[in-house]
Amino acid sequence: MPENRIIVVEDDTFTRSTVCAALKLHGFVVVAESESASAALELTSKLLPSVALLDLDLGKGPTGVDLAHGLRKIKHDIGIVFLTSYDDPRLLRQNLPALPLGSQYLVKKSITDILTVTRAIRKAQRVGQELNRTSTPARSIPGNQSSILSSVQIETLRLVSEGLTNSEIAKLRDISEKSVEQTINRIVKALELPKNPSHNQRVHLARVFFRMSGAPPSE
Repeated sequence: MPENRIIVVEDDTFTRSTVCAALKLHGFVVVAESESASAALELTSKLLPSVALLDLDLGKGPTGVDLAHGLRKIKHDIGIVFLTSYDDPRLLRQNLPALPLGSQYLVKKSITDILTVTRAIRKAQRVGQELNRTSTPARSIPGNQSSILSSVQIETLRLVSEGLTNSEIAKLRDISEKSVEQTINRIVKALELPKNPSHNQRVHLARVFFRMSGAPPSE
């Protein structure tokens, strides 16, 4: 069975069609495309693709990470490539499972051409071959600004972006306001954000979160 058999799972129709067309032009066999996790699991069990190209955010229901783990249960050596707008998977949801071993992680805004995607797919194929030999490859970790933040800091940044005050965050997380303030100060320091008295720090932090998640800030 050819090793370049791909399933593409993306809930945006235009993006999915564009990616599939580009992959076909570069010699990949797109055996299936889907907009949902449930359909992708069924298609994978029937068609046994070698690599799954997944969006991280699939709307309501399972995330791309949940789907990836489900795909590995069906086909333990399937290569996984995430193609997402999120700089860091932890920005999507609190307590998100870890990425499967050997996952390749691509951020849409950093991709300049389809070759970046095809290289990641080739690497994912090699990971699948390693898994088939029962070796344990290292997990790819997004190398970006958010990767230096802890999960607690990521969640605090998310809550700040939603407009919650320190008091509201403290009540939600069952901690003191001082702890929230200390966490925010650590975020500012870790991201090396400028301390400009004329700028609203919370607005700046919210903009950072929206930039990391690839979403436009709300007005």
